[in-house]
Formats: sequence, structure tokens, C-alpha cells
Amino acid sequence: MAVIAELTRPDGNRRVFNLFAQRQAACAIAAPALTAWLRGLDALPEGPRRQQLAAFTAELLHSGPEVVGVDRDAAIWLARSAVRWERSGRRWRRLDGEQAAIAATRDMSLVARSPHPLAGTDGLKLDDWFRP
Repeated sequence: MAVIAELTRPDGNRRVFNLFAQRQAACAIAAPALTAWLRGLDALPEGPRRQQLAAFTAELLHSGPEVVGVDRDAAIWLARSAVRWERSGRRWRRLDGEQAAIAATRDMSLVARSPHPLAGTDGLKLDDWFRP
């Protein structure tokens, strides 16, 4: 969600804007992240910011990256990884786990700010677009 949020900021990180523009065809949005985004949007009070974000979201859903969900393989990967994370004492959120599972089982990179709570997880590639 960090990339989606960054794209809505007029003074956002230029590196993120450029990488998204270059790689948009290879990008996807995890359905759980989209759900969280939409819930946050719906919770905003009426006003110019909500209108701007609603317009951005409509365009993103119309012509943006594919939305991918948690499927059987991702569910299995997440269940097995969650046990290891918990045994090692890692603090993680369900949304992080679901996004990681989707990325790992589709051989994609999870684009997120570093440090990420799931860094170092077998089979998970992380890519930080916010730092050179």
C-alpha cells in the first residue's frame, strides 16, 4: 500500500513515480491491500482530499495493475510461514503476511519500505522503491 499512497501525493517520492511508470505492466495489487485502501478511503470525511483519492482510486481500478488475491498456494505458504514467524518471535500483521504470500507464490517482488517485518523469509523477494 505504500506505493499506492505515494502515488497520490503531489510531492511524492519521484523514484517511486518513475519506477511505477516504468514497471506498471509487471505490477499487481494484492486484493487485501486494495481492501484496506478502500476501507480507509470510505472512512475519510467528505472533502477535497477524499474526492481526489476517490478519483485516483477509480482510475487505478479502471486502468491500473491487475488485482490478485490469496489463492490456495498463497494460503498454504502463509500458514506455513506464519508458524515459523511466530516461533521466531517476529511481529507481523495479517496484511503483510497476505501480501507476502501473494508475491512469493507468484514469483513476484513485494514492493515495500525497508525494513520490512518479513525480510529474510524464504521465497520472499522484497524491493524498496523508496531508496536508491
